[in-house]
Parts: sequence; C-alpha cells; structure tokens
Amino acid sequence: MANNVMKMFQSGNCQRMSTNSELSSECSNGDLYGDFWSSYGFCHESPSDNQSYVPEFMGIDHDMHFDMVSDAYHLVEKPKSGFQEEDDPEKSLESEICELLGHDNSKSKPVSFPYFEIINGDGQQSELQSCSNGEEITEHMDEGRGGLSTEEVMKIAAAHYIQFSTDQEGESSILMHSMSLTYAGLNGNEIKNVELAGLLLAAAEKASNQQYDRSSNLLRQCMALSSSTGNTVQRVVHYFSDALQERIYQETGRCSFKGSKNSGVPGEDVIRRMLSNHPVQLILHQKLPFAHLLECPSIQTILESVELVTRVHVIDLSIKHGTPWTLLMQALATRSNPVEYLKISAVGSSEKAISETGKWLKDFAETLNIVLDFKPVIVPNVKELKEDMFEIKEDEAIAVYSAFVVNTMVVKPDNLENLLRVIRRLKPCIMTVFDVEANHNSPNFITRFTESLFYFSAFFDCIDSCMDEDDPYRMHLEGNDFSQGIRSIVATEGEERVVRHVGIGVWRSFFARFGMVEVEHSEWSKYQANLLVKQLPQGISCNYGRNGKSLVIKWKGTPLHFISAWRFN
Repeated sequence: MANNVMKMFQSGNCQRMSTNSELSSECSNGDLYGDFWSSYGFCHESPSDNQSYVPEFMGIDHDMHFDMVSDAYHLVEKPKSGFQEEDDPEKSLESEICELLGHDNSKSKPVSFPYFEIINGDGQQSELQSCSNGEEITEHMDEGRGGLSTEEVMKIAAAHYIQFSTDQEGESSILMHSMSLTYAGLNGNEIKNVELAGLLLAAAEKASNQQYDRSSNLLRQCMALSSSTGNTVQRVVHYFSDALQERIYQETGRCSFKGSKNSGVPGEDVIRRMLSNHPVQLILHQKLPFAHLLECPSIQTILESVELVTRVHVIDLSIKHGTPWTLLMQALATRSNPVEYLKISAVGSSEKAISETGKWLKDFAETLNIVLDFKPVIVPNVKELKEDMFEIKEDEAIAVYSAFVVNTMVVKPDNLENLLRVIRRLKPCIMTVFDVEANHNSPNFITRFTESLFYFSAFFDCIDSCMDEDDPYRMHLEGNDFSQGIRSIVATEGEERVVRHVGIGVWRSFFARFGMVEVEHSEWSKYQANLLVKQLPQGISCNYGRNGKSLVIKWKGTPLHFISAWRFN
C-alpha cells in the first residue's frame, strides 16, 4: 500500500484538470485569489539554515544615505494568543538585517565576506545526506539559469546597507577606496539588481522613521526601475514598493504614484480568496513542486494511521479541488484488507463548490470500487463549527487534514481555538498540518518587512524557475495572490492585516495547549519524500529539511513550508 502513494504521484492520474478554455475564461476576470495565500503560516524563529554569507559593499547613491536612528518607528500592537514574538520597539533596519543574516552588527565588525561564499559556504553544491542520516533529507540543486538568486541579491543589498551605515562614520578616503571592490564578482545586471534592492531597503528605513517624503522619493525611483513584467528582482521590488507606498498613504493621506489596482481589498475578501478553489490552482499544482512535496508525506501518514481499520473518516478543513484524496483512494483500493467505506467530510462556506468537488470524487471512487460517503460541512464561520456536524459513527478511524488553513485564522484566534476544541473532542487518530514556514506576524514593521522580503524573494525565484516569463498564470499568481499577501504584511495593521505567517515553532507551543503531541514521519514516508525530490526536473532547487519532528520544504535553503503530524492526548 505504501508504494502506491509514490506511484500515484508519478502516474499523474490523480490530477483533476480543467480545459484550457475554462482557465482562459476564468483568468480573464483577474480574480485569481487562490490557494496559495491560504498557505500563509507563522514562524517564531528566524530560519537559521538560511544564514548565507554576504560580500562587502560600500558604494551607494546620494539618495540612499541612511540615517541610523535608534528610535525607529514602532507599531504598537498587543500580542494575540501567543502568535507574536517579543520585538524590540527600538529595532532599526540595520539590527534586523544583522539578526536575519546571523551577523554581529557591532560598529567595530564590518561585514566583509567573499561573494562565492554565498552559495554554500565553501562554494560547493553537493547532494546532502539521505533522510536517515542528517538534518537535511535531500537536496536538488539548481543547474539551470545560474547567477545570483533573488534572495541572494536582497541579502547582498542588505549587507551593502549595513556596511555603508558602518562606514559613514569612517574616513571618506577609506570609503572611496572600498568602492572599487564593491561589485567584485558581479556582472552588470546583478549590480543593477543589488542597487535597486538597496533603494527599496532605504525607502523602508525612511518609512519606519516616519520620513515619508524621503521614503516616497526613493519609492519613485524604485517604481521607475522596476515593473510587474521585469526580471525577478524587479518584480519583487515593484510589489514591495507598491505596498510600502500604500502604507505611507495610510499614514499621511498622500500618494506619490498610482498604486495597484488591487489596493484596498477588504481583509475578509482576502481570506475568502485564500480558501477558494479557483481552477488556476490546478495549473499551479502541476507547475510548482510544492503541492506534491506537501501532500505525499501527509497522505502517507494518514494511510499508516488507518492501516488496520476498514472504516475510514477523513475530515478536510479546506478541500478545494480534492486532488489529495485521489491518492488516498488509489492506495486504499490496493490494500490487502479492503475498506468497507471511506467518508470525507469537507469543511467550508461554499456548498456549491464543495458539492462539485464531492461529485467528482464520488465518480473517481466508483472507478476503484470504493464506497465513498462525501459530506459537506457548511459553516459561514469556523467559530460556529460543532462536533455533531460530522455525524461520527462507531468504529470509524478519524483523520484530520489541514492544508494551509491554520494560518488564515491567526487574525481571529477565537475561530482557531474553537476549531481545535472541536477536533480534540472528535478524537482523531491523526491530524496532518502543513502551512507556510515564515515569520510575518511581528508587531514590528521593520521585522515584518525584512523577513517577508527575503521570503517572497525566494518564492518569486522558485516561480521564475518553474514558469515561463510570459506565462499568464504566473502573472496572475504574482499580480493578484502574492501582491495581496505583500500588501497585507507591509501596508496594513490590525484586523485588516490578515496575512500573519508563523512557523512550526510557534504552532508547537500553541497546539500544546490543546493536548496535541507532535508525531515524527515514518522512515518510509521520508524515503518517499526523498525520491520525490530526486525526480524533480533539473533547475528545481527544492529540498526537505527537518525541524524537530516536522519536515520543512526549502527553496535553495530558504524554508517555505512545514509538514507536521499530530495526535491528541
């Protein structure tokens, strides 16, 4: 049975695809707020695996002088339900970058590391150990487009920022001498990208210090040098500049350039679109590597938990198109002890969309001679969810599947707490949870800005490697889904800030309050995950890592998603 999960991924039979005409029609309205913003999670600790070395940078434009004011602008917000880390209200951009890069920001210790160390410490790109021998399970390095990744450009610009801030107090002759060494090892395009990223960092620092006019001047330069159709760095800078300018508008009522057409989308609409089942997500399911890498260990864990039972009840907290359950059904169909029936309870607010998914899954189950009982559990608000809505029968083994759900509830912790209380009373044998591994819920603006800049740089770099530049689905993904996530993190506060990513470290503490115990994935599950990564196309730089008993999916070393499994005491 275990072998079949891997085979189902390889066969491609589990995909439910709409026609190209359907997708073209759907995409024409620009309303593609899909599955990927429901993948927002939260991360308490800075990703230690992502502490790359950066080179020394000294040269800078006149408009990029940074005033290092220790009394940085502080956004006063009370932590909610333990989801927010303690932040220094006086934290500056310099100190935040130093923490993220793992550097001492003492004035006596300037940043000075050779360029080639960025890649992998010693410049090597070797395959890492298999799942049973080390923290990294496997790695599939990029041998495609080459050059600096988008996140590396941002880190070089950050190091440039720190170095220049340090050297402003030194002799000007030393600064001028160092400028000749600034761009050693970089080509012309990389230099332009680093300078553009530096402008964005400078604008963020000015905005955090309430120097809005100076920040707007820098943002005008950013917008002039970037676009939504440029290279990856230009696109990241474009969307962050747009969000930062909107933040300034919220503070001052003044706007120096025309913002995004999606500016001002209500927070409730963003959440609703996070949990939608738009057909473009099926294209993303095929073109980005994360769906398979997230689903395979989760489904395998469920299979192992129900291996000895014949009455299986799965609760999906956000079913969307239901593609993971085709894998489960194909594996169950080949078991030596066949299931009597499979029940899938799908939680959501749209009965029409869920029923359509249920009809498709029932048709699929018939081809495998599996008796499928599909039940929509319709609630307009998760706070209204109750255990009797699931119609639990005796001798059912219950498994709960949470795909990019819990992070959408951080803004409303009462909903999240009710959900977990209901699940605990159902006594599931296993609960699988995967979500975004990031820290975008800090009350400190500079912390959120810097960490989200690095995170989205890695994600945009992944999209660039997986999708063509003129791919309309990529344009919709970045221009609608990702831009709204960036806007929420950078431009909004309070209940309107619905994108509040935290990672597995925070979830461990929160889940413990409900008697949830983390379960390690089996060696077989990790072995299958290892094979999946090795079968990725060349140029797809994904790898699995470990965080405690959970798995973490990384792109070129940057954590993007976590995969976890839980049992209730």
